[in-house]
Amino acid sequence: MKLTTEQITQIEETLVLNGLNYDDIKLEVTDHIASEIEFLMEENGLSFDENLKIVLEKWKPQLQPSFSGLIGFTNPRIMTAKCHKIVKRQLLIVISISALIAVSLLLFARNASYVTVPTNIQQVLKSFVLAEFCSVVLAWGLIQTSKRQTTYSYLMKKKSLGLIIFLFMLGIGLFPVRLNHQDAKIAFVSVFFAIIYVLLTGIYLQLAYKHFQFEKKLSNL
Repeated sequence: MKLTTEQITQIEETLVLNGLNYDDIKLEVTDHIASEIEFLMEENGLSFDENLKIVLEKWKPQLQPSFSGLIGFTNPRIMTAKCHKIVKRQLLIVISISALIAVSLLLFARNASYVTVPTNIQQVLKSFVLAEFCSVVLAWGLIQTSKRQTTYSYLMKKKSLGLIIFLFMLGIGLFPVRLNHQDAKIAFVSVFFAIIYVLLTGIYLQLAYKHFQFEKKLSNL
């Protein structure tokens, strides 16, 4: 038995009342709940409202407020789990790649034939960071004007301020990249953190892209 448009709307409104107001995950959960209700209505012969209560009781743990060490206090557990998974995967990838790139750059710079190589690398990195800074600010502005809310825009908004500030500091030299510092540990740490933020910027721009991709998908429905 297929649910009516009004019944689907009722499910969505109930989810919003339970704090699930981000369109991508709300659409996903609505589909699951609607399918379960349709199945139950064919099996037990109860009304839509009665089966809605049964299904919502099953989903109740997933709709409870929750906490993540990576995200903080956030919305229902199902959204927290999705955001936590995204951020955890990002951090593992970024840290691993950043360490590899930092070591490679240090070895290259310290063994280069020309003494200007470290300075040239630092200038290229600063220019690239300033370009990323402009891209993040633009993406953040577009996210703010978007009519839709998604888990992607949520993460973008939650993490963008710190990212924007650090990229600006890195781009204008307030946080210097010290490739040619005599202490290898200091040189590594400065390069490592710079690369981390460069890679994080790419990931957060990807989040913005996924948000607008989903927004376009909804507009075509």
